Amino acid sequence: MGQIAASQENATRNGINALEQAFSGIQRSRQDVENTKMDTGLGGAVGKDYWNLLQTWDEHAENISRSLRSMIEELNETLRSSGLTEGSSRESVNQEFHRSESVFNALNSN
Repeated sequence: MGQIAASQENATRNGINALEQAFSGIQRSRQDVENTKMDTGLGGAVGKDYWNLLQTWDEHAENISRSLRSMIEELNETLRSSGLTEGSSRESVNQEFHRSESVFNALNSN
């Protein structure tokens, strides 16, 4: 594909940053949901329905997280294939995204 114009590179990096911020926000919200699940003192049918609601929300948040991660990876690949081998300057952040998902998955399995 060759070198992309500086404005396209800047727009791509801005897109990556926006997606990373969205991903981080989703992960913080997922942690709040996990904490809420553990702290909910509701019992009976209401408690079960509330827990199911939180679980459903967390599953949707996981789908959104996967989509965001995929978009980040695709934009990074666009930069790399354009000769900008570093991709996002936040490769380490991307690795932390993957690590945080492992933590959340471990929390969800308990």
